[in-house]
Amino acid sequence: MWPGAATIGLYLAHANGFCKEVWRPVVDHLRGSRIDADVVAWDALAHGESEAGSPPYDWWDLGEDVLSVVDAFEHTSRIGIGHSMGAAALAMAEVNRPGTFDGLVLIEPITFPPPFGRFDNPLVVGALRRRRAFPSRESALAHFAEKEVFKRWDDRALQSYASAGLHLDEGEWVLRCTPENEADFFRGGAAHGAYERLSEIESPVLLLAGEVSTSHDRSLIEDLDSRLAHSSALIVPEAGHFLPMEKPEHVSDLILGFLDEIG
Repeated sequence: MWPGAATIGLYLAHANGFCKEVWRPVVDHLRGSRIDADVVAWDALAHGESEAGSPPYDWWDLGEDVLSVVDAFEHTSRIGIGHSMGAAALAMAEVNRPGTFDGLVLIEPITFPPPFGRFDNPLVVGALRRRRAFPSRESALAHFAEKEVFKRWDDRALQSYASAGLHLDEGEWVLRCTPENEADFFRGGAAHGAYERLSEIESPVLLLAGEVSTSHDRSLIEDLDSRLAHSSALIVPEAGHFLPMEKPEHVSDLILGFLDEIG
């Protein structure tokens, strides 16, 4: 947690395969602005320092975990900010307990239309092929930097992932989120059906997507926007699916603008 004004809480939920620390560049920009709030980020189930549990994973449990985090604090005003899997978790938390959040920033939420079900897909295959161990954090960082998925990342976000996303095990630096667990979350991404319950969310919502995202095109964002009662949608130019890690300052400014709008 990054402490600030104890009455206001910004709750940050990360994407599948990563950890809370990838939010650091966004948090640094938010904390350097006029906003004064507690910033709370946590590791999702089977990610970072959280317990792994046992697959298959139910994404609705991620929503319940959000509520557990919220219940640990006494903020009178709460804003949820989530990316990908984390955005879906925040939406599920609000569905399960309406009024939990005074506003939501959902960045490419994994709330897809039917068919619903647990499916193998290219993301599952890619996760299972992921290299899991490295001789050093420096070698892990160099390995990540060569991958296309990280090409657009801000250096600070990538360094945070290489530092916090691995742990030392028998002389090797090993991914905290195992390829098998990451793959199982990808299998479950189309199974939860939260798409059909988005209309239950009454809180103001800001939907964000990257212009060159391979998962959330404009038509999907417009569809999600139409299902939410009080929402607006923005497409961030020259950004992909990982836009919080690609353009942290821009995302932070959009969050601040949303906070101004909802008071």
